[in-house]
Amino acid sequence: MNTSRAFAALVVFLAGAVSIAWLNAAPSPQQKEPGFTSLFNGKDFTGWVYGRRANGAENKSGKGYQIENGVLYSTRDDGGNLYTEREYANFVFRFEFRLTPNANNGIGIRAPLEGDAAYVGMEIQVLDDGGSQYTNLLPGQYHGSIYKVVAAKRGFQKPVGEWNSEEITANGRRITVKLNGTVIVDANLDDVKDEAVLKEHRDLTKPEGSRGIANTKGHIGFLGHGAHVEFRNIRIKEL
Repeated sequence: MNTSRAFAALVVFLAGAVSIAWLNAAPSPQQKEPGFTSLFNGKDFTGWVYGRRANGAENKSGKGYQIENGVLYSTRDDGGNLYTEREYANFVFRFEFRLTPNANNGIGIRAPLEGDAAYVGMEIQVLDDGGSQYTNLLPGQYHGSIYKVVAAKRGFQKPVGEWNSEEITANGRRITVKLNGTVIVDANLDDVKDEAVLKEHRDLTKPEGSRGIANTKGHIGFLGHGAHVEFRNIRIKEL
């Protein structure tokens, strides 16, 4: 190939690579969905608050969650537990997320602002299932699981670095999780009978709203665990 042709081919290749990178970085347009309301305006934390530690301080690490180009994200050093100001009972919660290698986060649902949402509320796991650090977890610790309560089906994540879509539905005692169009959890919480699980995740002696899987309403939140994870197109429909 002569020099001019080689240079032209290189230009075309680089232009294509730049276009692909830009598309991967740019937020996808949020389509109109009947009944859904956006929970994140892509610019600031309106409608969101940090959880509280036992001493009353914000449950926030480093600079907390960051916002860039319409994306909400945590990092290794910046994050914490970021919740909706409002409480929700029955809902469909939709969002997109993008992982880095060995990334770990979580979605708190029906959770109070204080305490570990995985136990005083519920946590839907967000995890790089193929990460080298996570080869020996319990089934209920992988992505999409109701953390250590109901295990999710595996194998439906996109490769690390690509955007995934997820839908979490809480309707009475039924919790459903759909990942990239596939239902990976469809659970009736009343069917949880394992005494060891109930001992950790249901405490009827605590105040309403802090009873774990017995809660009927609570906040929705992003539960950072010291990793870079990105979220966008965050919306909800109340049922």
